[in-house]
Order: sequence, then C-alpha cells, then structure tokens
Amino acid sequence: MGNSMTKNSQSITKIVHSIVSSNISYEHSLLMGYANLSALARIIKKRLEKQGYRVTEEAIVSALKRYRSVKRYEEFDAFKVLSKSNITIITDALKIVFKNEKAKEIIENSMSISDKIIHISKTSNAITLVTYGLSKAEALKHFSKYRLQLLEIKDGLTLIVIHSPEEILNTPGCIELIYRFISSAGINIEDTSSTYTDTLIVVKDEDASKAFEEISFLINYSKEKLRE
Repeated sequence: MGNSMTKNSQSITKIVHSIVSSNISYEHSLLMGYANLSALARIIKKRLEKQGYRVTEEAIVSALKRYRSVKRYEEFDAFKVLSKSNITIITDALKIVFKNEKAKEIIENSMSISDKIIHISKTSNAITLVTYGLSKAEALKHFSKYRLQLLEIKDGLTLIVIHSPEEILNTPGCIELIYRFISSAGINIEDTSSTYTDTLIVVKDEDASKAFEEISFLINYSKEKLRE
C-alpha cells in the first residue's frame, strides 16, 4: 500500500523541499519567480507517485510556496553582501595541476615567476596553480623538473574574481548563490577557490562572457531585492 499524504502532513513539506533543493533547475526557477507552480507541482507529483506516495497537486504547490518564502528570507543577508560586490576579469589564464608529493619544491619554484601566479591551492592529493600571461610551453619549460608529477595543464581559460565586503566571511549562502547562477547557465567551473573576501572562479574562454553576465545579473538582482 502506498504512503498517504495530506495537505497538513509535515512530511510532504520536507520531501518537496528536499526534491527542490537537490535540483538546481527547480530551485532556480522557483526563486527567480519564473516557475509555473502548477506545472512544477505536476512534475514532482509524478516523481512522488513513483515512490508510492499519494499526494494532491495543491499540497505540493503549498509546499513550493513555503519553500520559496523561507529560502528568500534565508538569502536576504547573502543578497546584502553580493549587492556590494564587484567583478574583475583576468584573461589568458592557465591551470597547472601537480601531484602533491613534491608540493614544497613546486611552490618554491613558482616563486621565481610570482608575478605570473594568481593563485595556489593545495590538497592532500594535488597542488593547483592558476597563472596568467604564461603560455603552456613556457609553463612546461619552467616546471620541467616536475614532469612526472604533472597531472594536468590547461590553457584557454579566464579567471573571474568576485570582490566582496568583509561581511561575506560570516554570511552563509553567498558562494552558493554565485555557483547556482553560473551552473544554471550551463557553464562548467574549471576551478574555484576563495581567498579572504575574494571568490575566484576559472572558466573556459568561450564561457567567460556568459559567466560575467550571470554574475553581473546576480549583483544587480541582489540590489533590487534589497529595495523591495
């Protein structure tokens, strides 16, 4: 027997919210206000019915409205931070990834071209360098001692840096909003990191213009939300 769910059931809200939050297209359309609630409710209803739940379309619409209301309230502080942000574009970027086994040597070696290094990040498995104004051939020559440690080298990239006020350090949701807007535009993020109040995002050159448009729209949208 299927699970019976009513409009007053607490589980319907939780399940619908879980579905929406795990699907970026559902969430983005809902929060941006262009979602057809009835159409989205029908899609979710079919999904729930396949899982054995019996639920009305009206109950799902109600849960969607509540999700939108709660999420907008939660994101208010993030909009406030992003409304004060601005963007810098750095073209001719290059990403170089090495195994972590000689990270110290590689970092020391990179200091001789520090004017070309934009960012260095290190994990337990790898070390990533993002440079600009350095060709792939020049990079391979400079790091020739570490050819065996080289995992990836990729050019044709653009670095987008979002400069935000210090409030971003203690405001949840800011980075998630940036990623959501970029991802919803079908743009793949090649590399990303945060340094103090800067958010760094690396994309392919052909995606740079669209990514810039999306982030600019988010900043302007944040300003509009604060005026509402």
